[in-house]
Amino acid sequence: MRRQLRKFARFFALPAIVACSLTAAAAQDKDFGAFAEKELQHRSMQLFGIQDPVAASAFGPYTQFDSVNAVDVAKGLSVSLVTAANHPDSDMIALWPSDSNPTHLIVAVENGTSAPGVQVVNIATGAANTILTGLSTADPIRRTPWGTIVVAEEAGSNGGLYEILDPLSLIGSPVTITNRNVGTTTNPAKVVKRKAIGALSFEGLGIFPNGTLYYGDELRPDIGKPGGAIYKFIPFAPWIPGNSPITTLANSPFALGNIYGMRLGTNSGNTDYGQGTEIGKGAWVPIDAITFSDANSNIILRNAQTALKLTGYYRPEDLEVDPIALAEDKVRFCVANTGRTTHNSNSVVENAGQYGEVICVTDEPNPSATTGRQPFAVRFIQGDPDASHFDNLAFQPGTGRLVILEDGATVSNAGSGDVPRGNDIWLALQDGEDRDVQSDGLIRILSLKDTDSETTGFIFDASGETAYVNLQHRATGVGALLKITGFQVK
Repeated sequence: MRRQLRKFARFFALPAIVACSLTAAAAQDKDFGAFAEKELQHRSMQLFGIQDPVAASAFGPYTQFDSVNAVDVAKGLSVSLVTAANHPDSDMIALWPSDSNPTHLIVAVENGTSAPGVQVVNIATGAANTILTGLSTADPIRRTPWGTIVVAEEAGSNGGLYEILDPLSLIGSPVTITNRNVGTTTNPAKVVKRKAIGALSFEGLGIFPNGTLYYGDELRPDIGKPGGAIYKFIPFAPWIPGNSPITTLANSPFALGNIYGMRLGTNSGNTDYGQGTEIGKGAWVPIDAITFSDANSNIILRNAQTALKLTGYYRPEDLEVDPIALAEDKVRFCVANTGRTTHNSNSVVENAGQYGEVICVTDEPNPSATTGRQPFAVRFIQGDPDASHFDNLAFQPGTGRLVILEDGATVSNAGSGDVPRGNDIWLALQDGEDRDVQSDGLIRILSLKDTDSETTGFIFDASGETAYVNLQHRATGVGALLKITGFQVK
């Protein structure tokens, strides 16, 4: 049991306190759910390390250039500007050279091929330099265990993943991708396309220490076709943790390997897969690279999903590795499935109501399984009228708490016309030792006043006390990369 959950359990184990709690709940028309929600807010410091949550979504519009004041944050958190020189469509962030002592932020830019694809931001000076161009809508970006950067495209069925060697050496001499389909670049010694990973609309990348990669296809359902699937890449040459960083891209584990797709359903004949089987246990189905490759040797994974009937979800977005499970030598990752809403934040109008969810997958050891492991998916957070349309995720080091960013509709109906409201950032507890398999609760820690914008790329440093986040496509049309301090982990 996590430290903060033990404290929580001890608190409610006291008979006198429990009696008072039940009395208080009874006084609120016996609505124990509302009472429990208020307790999460009242005890936010004990449970979340947050002094006082943000009570409600911020209302806009906010069009001033001061990006620090473009957000409402929980009491005790402090916001400062790292830079406004980065591209306004900056998305996910990787820390460089390490999580413990980062000097630079490597940032993906979700824009067209003519815009910067990857930028390097100097944390101390705020200088932003482009190191890669020619990408189409770059979104996920990660630092690998072997010392490179990988960035991928949220670009439909032909999005690619690229690996960058020594990114700071490209400041002043950026590399250009000259042909996305072929994967040619102006400096193949420093940037290569990893066709072995496959082609899809990339959003989340979960890299494990040995080079095993989990990732999803950011695809919505369409006229009976399933949404995006979840995939697993196992390298032919796994990385050995503790080895020195690679000095040539040929030695990357991402150069060659096998791809598998997740298909849930495990009745006796292994036939109960398909729509309706989106949680539970299943199998990793091998994907034959030759069968699903195009003329340029890109493995088109959406064709594999259709042929192999892989499990689909409503727009899988970010995918993050659970660091506490990893420390216990377990494989667990969580995925934000966006869903679709037209009016967020308890609007009296909602034309879709596909609130979205966060699922978590444990890849359990199973010697008889194809990859030696068997996926087991559960719904960890179910969206609602106030918290929905989930996008980016980030685990807080040392606590297991999960940060969840919204990227939803920014209009709520207040009864007298549409009033713009901001997207929110939520902080969720891990599941405790209660009966269910869901988060023990979440609170709102930030809300955007700039209702033209969304938060992207939230990432903690190793301390868990400092985080970085982009305000993407601000109303002002300028970049906004923020630093947030004051998170508590003890």
